[in-house]
Amino acid sequence: MKTSTQFKSLVIVLAVSALAAFSAQADSIAVSGTSGTTYPGNDCGQGSANKGREIYSATISNDANNLYISLALCPLGNATSQGGFDYLMPITSGNPSAGGDSLANTNGNPYLRAVSVDSGFGGMTDMIGIYTPNGSSPYSFGFNDWVYTGSTWTQMNNYATGVTIVNGSGGNPTVLTLTAPLADFTNLNFTAGSTFDFDFDSTGTGAGQTAYGDLALPGPVQGGAAYTNGVAITPTPGGTYSATYQFNETVLDQYTVAVPEPSTIALVGMALVGTLTLLRGRRK
Repeated sequence: MKTSTQFKSLVIVLAVSALAAFSAQADSIAVSGTSGTTYPGNDCGQGSANKGREIYSATISNDANNLYISLALCPLGNATSQGGFDYLMPITSGNPSAGGDSLANTNGNPYLRAVSVDSGFGGMTDMIGIYTPNGSSPYSFGFNDWVYTGSTWTQMNNYATGVTIVNGSGGNPTVLTLTAPLADFTNLNFTAGSTFDFDFDSTGTGAGQTAYGDLALPGPVQGGAAYTNGVAITPTPGGTYSATYQFNETVLDQYTVAVPEPSTIALVGMALVGTLTLLRGRRK
């Protein structure tokens, strides 16, 4: 018995060690949270012209049908008066063999932006794009969602005015809020306790542009340090920073889905029926 116990302990230690070794080699998760978690970026390092576009934080929750997303922008700027811009929410199942879009030096997303998810995460399998449908103040935002299958991006839905804007005042951030149906993300598993990895990036409105700002790895992306493989790369000395520098996501955030599974709901219902039956029996 004692030998068996020691053997089991050794197996557990070896398994944990192997997992730790794999984790050290894999790409990184910056913040992991459950329904209702606020993911901090809290970066306002851009110059004044772009400060209002910077990503400050994001809050995500869900029910059985929808993802509820709020994206807060830097409170030191005014997002509605600083020119047109878009936001990408790259999403991956986190499975390295998922077969997502991980094109490293081209445009690995349906918006053709120079933003990609590293193959260590499995590439970008799904995406939400938030865009300004007009170029003048006051701005309105729409969004659309996409899935990647094989080698093709397919748009699932387009919500031209599906984003609510609450303009910041008194030091509070401007907040963009949207509701995305879970059914639009066919690559993801939305059972209770499942996870997906994601980030938010602010970009320009033209194809080929890189990330201006980033949630999971806050820092001055545009006009300052760019990131590749999680390492800050400053512009070439004496050269000019390129807005088309490929931003390869190697640090993401993670969300844990909170959706009651049908089996759980059924068990709760059976328990309620049983309780009511017992109560009726006692009354009789």
